[in-house]
Amino acid sequence: MNLREALLLVGAAIVGGVVAGTYVKLRQPLVPRRRRSGKGGSHLVAAEESAGPVTASVLKARRETAGQYGLDINPGPPVTSDARFLRPDDPESAAGGSSPELEQYEKLEAIESAALMPLDLSLNIGQSEHSGSGPVRQKQPDEKTDFVIELPGAGPVSRNKALGVYKQNEYLLDKPHQIFGRGYLTKKWSNLESDQEYCQYSDVAVAIQLADCHGPASESEINRFVQMSLKLADLLQRPTKLSVTPEQAVEAALELDRFCEANDVLASVNILSNDPGGFSGRAISQAASSQGMQFGMMNIFHFKNDNPLGCRHLFSLANLYDPGSFDPDNLESTRTAGLTLFMNVPCAYQPAAVFEKMILAARGICELLDGRLVDQDSRPLTDSGLKMIRTQIDRIATDMQGRGIIPGSEAAMRLF
Repeated sequence: MNLREALLLVGAAIVGGVVAGTYVKLRQPLVPRRRRSGKGGSHLVAAEESAGPVTASVLKARRETAGQYGLDINPGPPVTSDARFLRPDDPESAAGGSSPELEQYEKLEAIESAALMPLDLSLNIGQSEHSGSGPVRQKQPDEKTDFVIELPGAGPVSRNKALGVYKQNEYLLDKPHQIFGRGYLTKKWSNLESDQEYCQYSDVAVAIQLADCHGPASESEINRFVQMSLKLADLLQRPTKLSVTPEQAVEAALELDRFCEANDVLASVNILSNDPGGFSGRAISQAASSQGMQFGMMNIFHFKNDNPLGCRHLFSLANLYDPGSFDPDNLESTRTAGLTLFMNVPCAYQPAAVFEKMILAARGICELLDGRLVDQDSRPLTDSGLKMIRTQIDRIATDMQGRGIIPGSEAAMRLF
């Protein structure tokens, strides 16, 4: 029995399970994975609740913003307890919690994670294309993050023929998935969805991402992906070459998900007002502008990233308290007792350097607004506390690099 026959038998055995699973899935709403729930790496902890819950209207507005622009942005203002932060003390402890507001924020986080988009990469780290909107499209398969099935051959295979079958069957898959071809003449990999209609290929490959912000790829989805690949192979009359077995792919998905859990965190610092009356909206806007920040997505302030790697924004400034954002039409009457600056660690290229830049901006804002720098528990943030956060950031960067995933790279942006 060859590999294809064996996989067909496996597929037949799981058809009933897939149908039943699809039925259940249609009946139940999707609940995103709690990537910042307090589970994960030993040196990370969950932040305690620092302000009131995010209101339903703000959640709706942020969902619409993410859907409308599809831009790579940091997560929304971290005003609930499920966001996981690096801490200046007790880095080995962990805490968690659950509430209706927390569940609401998790759903928002999944949408915002889908909106994370990398800029063009020029250092051959991720080999991605970025058009400014829409899904990220790799140029070649990446076995560090994907389960890859290659369909080798002498060729040529037309782009439209291969892409047609892929498009007819991709609805079976939930996890990000892509199709690639090795140019018949160029011998270089490219993404079929980005290629011209006249392109031809010697080899074709399909890939499914093993984990994303919702969790690992399930056994049933891995098998659905295999079945789709076999249909494509049959049409193109080509053999299949799997990067790993389906069973190994399931294990790899779980392991990759644990890796993401351990490293998907924010680094943040808070600024509290020394004036009982708090900060005025106008003063906040002027202070943020003086530090190179601009008002933008989600009605908060951002520091633009000029590097081709990483998120479009290095870090962001939000209202520490509910609703987390600022009303641009009522800045004159806005007052708040606190602000928060935050960054997405794994999605920042050279995150330690980004953190240093964020601290410089925070200190500048403190001086201009007569505020004081504090941690998530409103305690003064000392040099030793900042050093501990930097140490944790270095650990994350080292952990990611050890896996071959550079912070801020295309692969990191897809995972986190």
